[in-house]
Amino acid sequence: MELNTQLNTHLNKLDLNKLLGFLAVAEAGGVSAAARRLALTRSAVSHSLRALEASLGVSLFHRVGKSLILTREGRVLRGAVADARERLGVGLDELLGAGGEVRGPVRIGLFLGFSRFRLAHVVDAFLRSHPRARVRVAFGPQAWLVEQLLAAKLDLVLSLRPTREQTSHVRSEKLFVQSLVLAVRKASPATPARFDAIARLPIVDYYQSDPLIDRWSRHHFGRRRVPRERIRAWVASTDLALELVLKGAGAAVLPEDVTAPFRRRGELALIRGPREPLRDAVWLNELRGGRAGGAPARFRELLLESLRAPGTGAQDQRGG
Repeated sequence: MELNTQLNTHLNKLDLNKLLGFLAVAEAGGVSAAARRLALTRSAVSHSLRALEASLGVSLFHRVGKSLILTREGRVLRGAVADARERLGVGLDELLGAGGEVRGPVRIGLFLGFSRFRLAHVVDAFLRSHPRARVRVAFGPQAWLVEQLLAAKLDLVLSLRPTREQTSHVRSEKLFVQSLVLAVRKASPATPARFDAIARLPIVDYYQSDPLIDRWSRHHFGRRRVPRERIRAWVASTDLALELVLKGAGAAVLPEDVTAPFRRRGELALIRGPREPLRDAVWLNELRGGRAGGAPARFRELLLESLRAPGTGAQDQRGG
């Protein structure tokens, strides 16, 4: 109770304008630049900053000549104010859009290998239908994406596996199942199907810690795997792997639907293994008890409609 009373006392002393003025100085790198951004005089911004430091009882910047460098306390406050500004902006966007117009940000997190081709038409259709909405996309490792989701800095996260927090904080839903195929440039002299021929191909892969070509070869040929020296590039990106295959740099395991338009144009061919295609699930993650309306909810609906439509891997659900 005493701690809460002290906290409320500190909060009551703070002025939102002073906090936003501090954030402007921190982001702009100086008082003059912040004053121009805020349409205020330099002396007004300096006075506001000094008053904020006095009310908090800490120094927020080191004054080094004409430069301002954030102190440890300044870095902590910058992160807190920036986060509060973001959340306030999201809340205001949702409030102002309550009359029926979809507006405000949709913040999407994607695992590093996710293909831009899958998402581009969804974003385009969403923005065309809702001109007052905005979309922000972040790529990152799953652990980082989950951290951002739990901190309410992302609305939706796509991942290759459900989150460990799914039972308590995060709801994970299987979005679609994709078939993974080994693709080569069509100009290749042959499309080998035996493992010894595949093992002589140059390979483009994603992560050294878990080569996808190993999963593909184990799926089709038991314990056999392509020699490490045949993996010529590690790219951590479906799109870059696709571009390199199109240029003839090597073969790569890719989502089958991503390769489809290039196969129709005769630019790519598939190497078929002896078994049914390897399949992988893509999961949609969101906070339990999150906002039910607004732009994120409409984007989620469009995402489900699009990625579960025929031709996006939904027909492969039996493999999940």
